[in-house]
Amino acid sequence: MLSRRIFKPISDMFNRARFGILFSRETTNLMMPRIMLLSRIKGLPYYLEFISILNDLALSEDQKSLSILSDEKEDFHNSDRIKKVYDYIQENFSKTITLDEISKLVNMSPVSFNRFIKQRTGKTFVHYLNDTRISFASRWLLETDLSIGEISFRCGFNNIANFNRLFKQAKNTTPKEFKKQFIGVKRVL
Repeated sequence: MLSRRIFKPISDMFNRARFGILFSRETTNLMMPRIMLLSRIKGLPYYLEFISILNDLALSEDQKSLSILSDEKEDFHNSDRIKKVYDYIQENFSKTITLDEISKLVNMSPVSFNRFIKQRTGKTFVHYLNDTRISFASRWLLETDLSIGEISFRCGFNNIANFNRLFKQAKNTTPKEFKKQFIGVKRVL
């Protein structure tokens, strides 16, 4: 059903939802009564209202992606090398990973490896590694009560100022503001 053109906004929203979506407070306030009302509706009217809610959410403005990276490997064009790199980074992102270390993992020179990963991901190795770390940090900011400093160190950043700068570049907000925005919406629900 979602493959039909009329449901494209909803299908696109579900695809974006893999990364987590934060809706604005206004959208949340508008949708909450409608979602609560669903439990009292039966039959076809329930289905129609449910689809209407999904459509309104899909078309709402001020949506924010909560994570940067997907945990799917299909984006890597079925390359065994890039899958190996992906798995290694997912398991070791909290540690220092050098370009020499990662290039040896896939039997390439550092220069060749950097060119290879840029072709496959559109990012340099350092940018890709930092995006992975920021993705985990985003998740931990929302799901744990750890301090921002502790999260930055657990994500492999040895300098909290660097973590804050890179987080702001990626998310257009500081880690503290990011967490605060989500808590505000959580309280509405």
